Amino acid sequence: MGDRQYECIACATLPLQFLHNISKYNSASIAIKHRGDNLIMNVTKKTILLTAAALPISLLMPTQISFAQENNSVTKDEIVVTGSRIRRSNINTAIPVQGLDIGEIESSGTVDVGELLTQIPGVEYSLSPESTGLSTQNPGLSTINLRGLGGDRTLVLINGRRAVSNSGNGERVSTDTIPSGFVKKIEVTTGGASAIYGADAIAGVANFILRDSFEGVRAGYRYGAADASGEVENTIDLTIGKNFADDRGNIMLGVTYDDETAVFADATRPDSIAPIGFNADPANCVVAGSTQCGTNLSSFLPGGRFEGDDAWNVGGVWFNDKSLAPQDGRVASVGFETGLDGFNFRPGRTLSPAVETLALAGKARFDLNDAVTAFAEAYYTQVDSTTVNAPRTASSGTDIGPAGNSIDIGRMSSSHPFIPPEVEETRSGSVSWARRFVEVGMDIKENERNTLRTAAGLKGSMENGWDWTAYATYGKYEQEQTQLNALNYQNIRNALRIESDGASGFQCTDADARAAGCIPLNIFGEGSITEAMADYIRYTGRLEQERSQTTVAGNMNGDVYELPAGTMKAAFGFEYRKESQTTVGDPDVGAAASPGGAPEQTSISVIPSIDASFDVIEGFGELDIPIIMDRPGIHALSAQLAGRIGNYSTIGTIFSYNVGGSYAPSEDIRFRAQYSRSQRAPNITEFFSDKRGDFDSLDDPCDGLNADGTGLDTTNPNVAAFTANCLAEAGIQAYFADPANAGLAFDAGGSSVFGPNAGNNQLEEETADTFTIGAIFTPQALPDFSFIVDYYRINIDGAIGTISTQTTVDLCYAAASFPNNRFCGVITRDASTGEVIEVVNREENLNKVLAEGIDVTMKYAVQPETIPGDFDMSLIYTHSLSNEAEFEGLTGSELSDFNGEIGTPKDRFRAKFGWDLNEFRLAYTWHYQSGGVDDITLAPTDIGYFDTGSQSYHDIYARYKFDNKYNAQVYAGIKNIANKFGPVVPSGLDHGNTRNIISNVNRPIGREFYAGVRVNW
Repeated sequence: MGDRQYECIACATLPLQFLHNISKYNSASIAIKHRGDNLIMNVTKKTILLTAAALPISLLMPTQISFAQENNSVTKDEIVVTGSRIRRSNINTAIPVQGLDIGEIESSGTVDVGELLTQIPGVEYSLSPESTGLSTQNPGLSTINLRGLGGDRTLVLINGRRAVSNSGNGERVSTDTIPSGFVKKIEVTTGGASAIYGADAIAGVANFILRDSFEGVRAGYRYGAADASGEVENTIDLTIGKNFADDRGNIMLGVTYDDETAVFADATRPDSIAPIGFNADPANCVVAGSTQCGTNLSSFLPGGRFEGDDAWNVGGVWFNDKSLAPQDGRVASVGFETGLDGFNFRPGRTLSPAVETLALAGKARFDLNDAVTAFAEAYYTQVDSTTVNAPRTASSGTDIGPAGNSIDIGRMSSSHPFIPPEVEETRSGSVSWARRFVEVGMDIKENERNTLRTAAGLKGSMENGWDWTAYATYGKYEQEQTQLNALNYQNIRNALRIESDGASGFQCTDADARAAGCIPLNIFGEGSITEAMADYIRYTGRLEQERSQTTVAGNMNGDVYELPAGTMKAAFGFEYRKESQTTVGDPDVGAAASPGGAPEQTSISVIPSIDASFDVIEGFGELDIPIIMDRPGIHALSAQLAGRIGNYSTIGTIFSYNVGGSYAPSEDIRFRAQYSRSQRAPNITEFFSDKRGDFDSLDDPCDGLNADGTGLDTTNPNVAAFTANCLAEAGIQAYFADPANAGLAFDAGGSSVFGPNAGNNQLEEETADTFTIGAIFTPQALPDFSFIVDYYRINIDGAIGTISTQTTVDLCYAAASFPNNRFCGVITRDASTGEVIEVVNREENLNKVLAEGIDVTMKYAVQPETIPGDFDMSLIYTHSLSNEAEFEGLTGSELSDFNGEIGTPKDRFRAKFGWDLNEFRLAYTWHYQSGGVDDITLAPTDIGYFDTGSQSYHDIYARYKFDNKYNAQVYAGIKNIANKFGPVVPSGLDHGNTRNIISNVNRPIGREFYAGVRVNW
């Protein structure tokens, strides 16, 4: 390949020591000398590619770095930037790319690359350890999504290659399975890239680029602790690299261990345990004028509630609606009031799970000759997480068996020997009951996740200058989940049906149950359940999942033809991929969950068994075409084209393409634009899955209805339809017919309903049209300044998704076609109580999803003459113009607008300011997010209006490097300096939940201190 000489025009302000360090880092020789104000470097082609990859991202910004050959004819430094497979200068790429280099990664003060990535506006968590506290399949996962379009539309790559999913119900790569000690750079494209990388890249691509070569030892330790309780973190990482065979080969080994304690809801985060909920009726406000109106307590008490609202036990004290009413001024006949007598179930739940991670990594390369290099890599992670929720509940009306074909646990006989006098006083027949089984223990989910990712292949260069790569990958993900302290509903039913044992004691009535160890159960009062009773009704659930991915791929790129404006370049290749999943659900939660499984008889959510796979073979190609160079008014004009065709075993053939271009009227400014047609095939879960257990919030439109047709909100435009259709429900009429409910309005029960998600094998691909246009300003008069602005519009037709539980129920009961429409068909009510017990959320091709906005990036570095040190600043800002979804309702298209709602802010930015003085660095970061409303359709004067206001969080970081043989550095910092947890977003809101401070606008950890040390030798 020979040595070549390059002139680094942008390196004029770089110290020579920096470039020598790059030489050392890449184990390559770089001869450096001056030419005027610039530097001359003698390097091989291979070395310059490695060197460019190691430069700080600020030097890779468009037009900030370029190279000229010795004969002064201008060429560009060719690198591979995410969003293309062609080696080209980043100044000519049409696709917007954001990036974080090793310096920003280290100065962030975090070892969670997912947390780091979400600091870029436009990048959000799809799932986070905090948000998955109630998840059945995904607790503890850390996954990302771009533009708020969902994790399934964001493709995560490792070294430009696909990675196996870490989720049993979606295509999600958990960032905690990426070895943080190996990460060198992260690049994010924010436009459709399906033509380059295949399906799932509709919103864009996050590419984690790992260290390619390293010699020496790198070790580090970090300690972090929250100001409030929990979140103590210890991290140890070690990387060892060695060249061999006269530097023809390199091997790297790395290990990272991270232990993070749980964060529990407690008094150190008082909002997390506040028993509050939003109620739009000011008459129900606990505090006059408060936006958190009403309490949110549970009617399921540790001591039990009996005969509806007639008798209950709180704090070991019995009350009833006869003679034992609480001494709080209420009349005895009022009975139990949830807002006054209910149970606060929040304390002791995890806001963030305990997570223990072990990551092992290995990479090797060997130059077989001057033209061919063999490489292999393997990454293994084990992530163990534990989430804790409130103890489980059950009632006499709890169903055993699948929805629509179930029986109740049942009431207790009027002659039940354990009925205390306080309940007997109110009893009119058999005894109904509802109870929280605290004696069984907290609801705990333990997950062990193991991920193996491997890759091996060959890469090289041909005599004509073309580079090629051929490789195969295999990835395997295994999850074992144990759900502790669940309830066995069938055993509760058995244990409540008792008789005398003939020896002054009692026994279970059913002989088979007695043979299986049935113990009579006493549920009256706190602490009434003995350890033996608890053991009999306690259930331990199991879930096993396995995902595997195999790919075989090859690609080539190089020069095609010399045009007057430069060289036309091309890349093309193929990829075969097979995705497989096996899920084995718990054997006792339904025949659909596991072959031979029993009818649903426990509190474990149904996770259906899956044994499915699909494969796809794809071919792709790209062209980079220089059109005009160095003409009056046109410094550079180029075009880029890309296309990919894929054949899926599930949906057939799809085709994606990109058309883009770049125009620079001068060296100071460049414009870029691209249009892409991206398509996404449904994943395994979306296509194959049966109903998967999930719970959603629901405000039943029938709640409060009286038997005479009154009681519903008369200001609601749909009140007439709601009234007529609710009265037509057999279950609601059965509620009115029950003598125990005489004169009472219909009570819909709690605000949570079983809302299982389900796949659909009739799905088709979704198609996105993405348009971006932007400008890059890099004035020659300010060599360390860049300003970039991009507009994006992503319009997805046939978007794969589900209609929310609330919307489904509302559309059903507002319809003149009730009950004969597709919305009513997925709703199941209890035949005797009328309560909604299931709303199936089935995947379907909706009309469209639209995301539109503007991104701004600014970087500037300055060396003031009057102030010592170097200063740098950067700003990444995004403004959302649209974020909406459209689906086909009963009478036409229904549009849901989310832009400006909680979690979908209109404005976000990250501003960073740094100061370097010799070996010391100080950096300050400001994170801002504009306020959001809960329901964008409501006016501020509406009683249901709720907003959070804008949020700002501030971090500080300091580092000092010692000039010794170990290249040691110490660092420390504070995240969330002001110790803000964010706004209270309580239950009762579309975007709220009972944890109060868990949403995209919150920082539930609060202030965190950290310190660490790194050494290299």
